[in-house]
Amino acid sequence: MVRKLESMTKTELDFKAVSEAILSSAHTVLVSHEFTDGDDLGAMLACKFALQEKGLRTTAVAKGGVQDNLTFLPGVLEVKETPPKENYDTVVYFGCGSADRSGFENWDTAGKKIINIDHHIDNRSFGDINFVDAAAAATCELVYHLIKFWNVPISKPIAINLLTGIFNDTGGFRHANTNAQVLEIAAELMRHGASISRISEFYFGKNELSKLRAWAKALENMHFDSEQQMVYSIVTEEELKEAGADPEDLEGIASVLNTVPEAKFSMVLKQRGDEIKGSLRSENYKGVDVAAIARTLGGGGHKLAAGFKLKGKIEKTEDGWKIT
Repeated sequence: MVRKLESMTKTELDFKAVSEAILSSAHTVLVSHEFTDGDDLGAMLACKFALQEKGLRTTAVAKGGVQDNLTFLPGVLEVKETPPKENYDTVVYFGCGSADRSGFENWDTAGKKIINIDHHIDNRSFGDINFVDAAAAATCELVYHLIKFWNVPISKPIAINLLTGIFNDTGGFRHANTNAQVLEIAAELMRHGASISRISEFYFGKNELSKLRAWAKALENMHFDSEQQMVYSIVTEEELKEAGADPEDLEGIASVLNTVPEAKFSMVLKQRGDEIKGSLRSENYKGVDVAAIARTLGGGGHKLAAGFKLKGKIEKTEDGWKIT
């Protein structure tokens, strides 16, 4: 039974607007932010499986491809690294605070219906339809409710992707955003075939030698700024090459540094091509909003987990590091 429009909640109206746009699309492009993570990749793939169940045509895109520890996710082999050239009428962004967060700087989406699904508080509401809820623990939480709204059964592939995203953005159910609703959703996804232990194994139990070497270098370069109460590490491109590692191998080290008791937040800087990527982490009880710090540098994210990018190159000198 369809409820009258005036009796529907804002969330239900959001579901309705997103659903009408996507379900009427002839070809929908699903896009994550560049160098995608478990939450936004999981949300994108879960949505792709659900739309396939509806008999709809989709293409999933993520610039930079998929990290090695996420290749276990169902559907990753269908993820493209560039947008399709053939006709499509709708683009759905997952976890992108702005359209350029996808990394496709010259992608012309003029005339396309743009849908923006995200849970970051600093989202710029750039879509024709913006389904943004900063109270959600993960983008996958929003997609879970959207799929339920579509009355699509939660298959095992959908469950694995959604649980991976929630696991990712709750820090393995350790962060303050792990509430009763999140755990209830996780329990349902497990009943449909997803396994927390399996996800955890790929996240934490399959560390390549290159990753361990990269982490060792980051720990070696660690410093504590007593004035800012910040623990930080900087890893140059040359140091990563010496370790036989990629910038992606440093994922997770900011959270490790954040466990230093004296620090209110952590920061890791790493080189990726002609860009420097910064990762910031904190904890609720420490009273630091790292997203506010990131915004001053052109980035953004969550209060406890944020990031930014700068053009330049990190160079290590006798007096420390400099950016050129």
